[in-house]
Amino acid sequence: MRNAMKVGAIIATMDNAAAIGQKPQDVVSAPDQLTAYMTVRVTFLEQLAAQALPIQVLLANFSGDAAWSRYEKGIQQVFAEAGLTCPAIAGSTESNMSTLQSGLAVTMLGEIQQRRAFDHKQLSWYTYGLPLVGEEVLAQPEDVAQLLPIFQAWQAEIVQQVWPVGSKGLQGEFARLFGEQRVESSLDGTKSAGPCTVILLGIDPAHEQQAQKLFLRNFEKLRISVK
Repeated sequence: MRNAMKVGAIIATMDNAAAIGQKPQDVVSAPDQLTAYMTVRVTFLEQLAAQALPIQVLLANFSGDAAWSRYEKGIQQVFAEAGLTCPAIAGSTESNMSTLQSGLAVTMLGEIQQRRAFDHKQLSWYTYGLPLVGEEVLAQPEDVAQLLPIFQAWQAEIVQQVWPVGSKGLQGEFARLFGEQRVESSLDGTKSAGPCTVILLGIDPAHEQQAQKLFLRNFEKLRISVK
């Protein structure tokens, strides 16, 4: 697992966003629905990374009562894009104090899925999407890794392992996955990928041609060797 906790048979994942939204003092101005969408897609991808599917979504809303419905639409958008029914959404809103900047946190609870066992060292690894952060995410939506092909390939076990890339960039994730092995990519390995705009995908070598038909943009095979 990447950033997840196993509690009995349940997988818990979470992500948050602050100072991004519709309040005048937000650092990044963006629709609340989009902010929630980008936050929730991270928690959803972390569920896939843990070989689980979400069954419950918990929302902590620090942006006031009016933002709840917009955040809820962003949550629902993630599941709609993956072709799934959105689980029940519960949570709370900070309504006692009015905040100057937007904030939310999303926790997902998921059930582990029965999948074929694999050794990640025997998989072919690809990057999908580009590392983007802040305003770049708004300006280059076509370069953000798309949920539908990721989920379809994961569900069909064309992709054996989904591994989101976050603020530590590709190099941080390479170190976690591949240790001392040398990994080469044309992408900037030190740049933050913000809300997981680029994903590492571990693919069964027998299914690489199928993957090429699903991932049509910003899909690049990594070159991995012993240092």
